[in-house]
Amino acid sequence: MVHRVIIQVSDLDKVDGALVSCRNLLDDMPDAEVEVVFHQSAIEAVRRGTPREGSVMDLMSRGARIVACKNSMRTRNMGEEELIAGVSIVKAGVGEIVRRQAEGWIYLRL
Repeated sequence: MVHRVIIQVSDLDKVDGALVSCRNLLDDMPDAEVEVVFHQSAIEAVRRGTPREGSVMDLMSRGARIVACKNSMRTRNMGEEELIAGVSIVKAGVGEIVRRQAEGWIYLRL
């Protein structure tokens, strides 16, 4: 059985802990399908050139899908070109989370 996990990260102050938890999840369950949605103030963590870029890229290299909320980007005047390479964009982070839960994904808020 492959577990599918949708992870919500909305608070920039909690991003470092969330990244560690995501890494721990992938260490423990390497076959899990993981999607991490960054929105609200946490959107800054997926901006290219930040100290967290290496951690975000590591998660992507291990198969995690990293998603940025377009609404949060717009609020912060953040363009698509400012995102770390490989980060996907969805219209609304909360909408993505609801859709995944409706598909049976396990929900974590970190």
